[in-house]
Amino acid sequence: MKILLIRRGAIGDVLMTTPLVRQLRNMYGYAQIDYCTAKSSVVALKNNKNIDNIIALDDNVFSVRGVFQFIKFILSWRKKYDQVFILGKNLSIILLCKLFICKNSKLIGFARGMLPRYILNKFVIYDNVERYQVLYYLDLLMASKLAIPNYSSIAMDLYIADEDKQIIQARLKHMNLINFVVVTNSGGNNEFEKNGIRMLPENKILELLQKLNNNTKVLLMGGANDKVNYDRYCSELSNCYNIAGELSLAQSTYLLNLTEHFYVTDCGAMHMGLIAGIEEKMTCFFGPTNPKHILPSDTKCNIIWEDGDIYDKNYQLYGRFKKEKREYFQRIDINESV
Repeated sequence: MKILLIRRGAIGDVLMTTPLVRQLRNMYGYAQIDYCTAKSSVVALKNNKNIDNIIALDDNVFSVRGVFQFIKFILSWRKKYDQVFILGKNLSIILLCKLFICKNSKLIGFARGMLPRYILNKFVIYDNVERYQVLYYLDLLMASKLAIPNYSSIAMDLYIADEDKQIIQARLKHMNLINFVVVTNSGGNNEFEKNGIRMLPENKILELLQKLNNNTKVLLMGGANDKVNYDRYCSELSNCYNIAGELSLAQSTYLLNLTEHFYVTDCGAMHMGLIAGIEEKMTCFFGPTNPKHILPSDTKCNIIWEDGDIYDKNYQLYGRFKKEKREYFQRIDINESV
């Protein structure tokens, strides 16, 4: 059997699909399992033993501008796979796969409206943002009838090499850092989204950093997109270090194992904290997203969410807002969060 999984997503989205990949491998050890994703998200799958081939496409191939390149990609494998899992909810990707895929391939994916129900061979209705997203990916395995998923096996997979650990240990020694906290203020500022809607606004992040900086050293961790913002924050603080864009995904995850506490918004780094197993040392800030959809129901994280009455679930379901733009995070009391 040959299986292809397609997930455009950001790094956190791809990480949340790894329990599905693992269970597919456990059930079908002999199968060829390939994973197609954007180049910016490949790091989430690096050295994943459950995947035979990673197919990395330019990020813009998954956009309207890249439609012809995506069609070309589909045509290149249209007779290759028996099962194709579309792990995102983008209707255009579902439609293109249906139009150009070999009719002998089974197409499995999510339905937010009526049309995908007629396009897909097997589908899962995606309509509840109060349910952990990882469980939805396992629903696809159930819908495919390839296997019965194990809903208790939801740990995400990320390979951390000994070399990655050594790099972090040497880096901390060089910086003379023993006791420190890590802060990540990101979310909504990746290759597929530019509004920064899931970030703490500047007045709140500065208040948090100033509070922390009085008692400990602070490492600001994130991607290259976060570096400029972090430089500005660090210019106002003495014991604040900007390491955004300097570490790999695996190195950043190992770093979290060594922190005294991790303050994070709804972004890929939040999932890295779960992988590192530091839930009891995590404070998670939410604004326009429902934490029940992002974190497992038995999480031990300290969840800060004051916008449950104004958030718009259409953002998590469709990636857009139906209501007027709201100001999120402003009701958070930083003093109670630290």
